[in-house]
Amino acid sequence: MASKWKSRKFIVSLVGQIVGIVAIIWGSSTAGLVETITGAVIIIVTALGYLKTEGDIDKAKINNGK
Repeated sequence: MASKWKSRKFIVSLVGQIVGIVAIIWGSSTAGLVETITGAVIIIVTALGYLKTEGDIDKAKINNGK
């Protein structure tokens, strides 16, 4: 589990989540609906992308018998 904290996929996903949160905060402070929606979409897409990638890796490990 410790290796997952240092993986590039996790770090990129984490940065995407932070960017999404900043976009939501920026949008709500400037009354920008587009920025708020964009921030929410970024958060959802990065989370789903990370989960899909990790799921594919786990499935490949199972199929290869490891």
